[in-house]
Amino acid sequence: MFHDGKGKIGSYNIHNQFRSLRSSSDNEDIPESRRRFLKNSVALSTVLATGSPTPSNAFEKAYPVELGFANGDTSRDLQAIRKERILEKKESYQKSMDYVKDTNPLYFRGPKDILTCGLWGGALWLLSGSRSNPLVTPIANVIYNEEEQWLKDRNDGLFASFPLPLYGVLLFVFLALGIITDRIVLLLAEGSANVSLQLAVLGLINGAFFELGRVASGEKGPTRDQFERTTELREEFNEFASNRLKRGGNCHRSDVVRAFRRYFAKYRQEDSEQYPLSNMEIEGLLREWNSVNTLAEMTSTGFYNGLSINEQADAFG
Repeated sequence: MFHDGKGKIGSYNIHNQFRSLRSSSDNEDIPESRRRFLKNSVALSTVLATGSPTPSNAFEKAYPVELGFANGDTSRDLQAIRKERILEKKESYQKSMDYVKDTNPLYFRGPKDILTCGLWGGALWLLSGSRSNPLVTPIANVIYNEEEQWLKDRNDGLFASFPLPLYGVLLFVFLALGIITDRIVLLLAEGSANVSLQLAVLGLINGAFFELGRVASGEKGPTRDQFERTTELREEFNEFASNRLKRGGNCHRSDVVRAFRRYFAKYRQEDSEQYPLSNMEIEGLLREWNSVNTLAEMTSTGFYNGLSINEQADAFG
């Protein structure tokens, strides 16, 4: 407020201007506040509509600072519990070792031991070649007469089916071997029956794979009939080769097959009921004969370089 005569007028004018500015500012803030309110309301409703609820915790994520015992029992501590568990493990180990060392080998603690010994016997049977294993023939020579035909074939290195009672003897033998193997594994595994059982199952699976591989690859010994037929075919192919094949030149394996069938009339038809002989068998005879006699090189397409058919001799065949 001014002290001169114009002071009251000046003060009044300033006051009026301030009031007019405040009223105009209030009028402008009201729509702005409404807009902010509406904007916040829309944002909140959007969050509530699209947002996923906060997952609830099924367990309390709070842990005690110190571990304690129920009912405030402080007579035992963690060190004592650890010692007790170590003693329990030592006692269990000692019992297992006493069972392996001092117990009768024919004593079984339960069905698991019987199953494990049986699995070990089966695994040894398959891994040793099943019916072709080296124990069959010596045992058969002790029990049966050596003049029996199947045993003669066995002694000659051929495969032959053996009588059913011999299976029972072999079952007893391999079960005994399974018991011995189980006891050895238990001794090495510190008396752990689970380790022996797992190894027995693994050995049985591997033995089955080996057996299937031997059957598929033809490693099983031939029977007497198969051996005699193979011997006859080899002799016939040697005769054919000495009269129809010669060194030098080249020929295809299919030419040799056709020439062999022309030379032996009984093999003219591949699907003959009396003398069946496939092309693959003749090609196998050719490879075997070539590996011993001419050593001619065969290409990937089946041509032999350094081996040919004697056309002059074949013309009179």
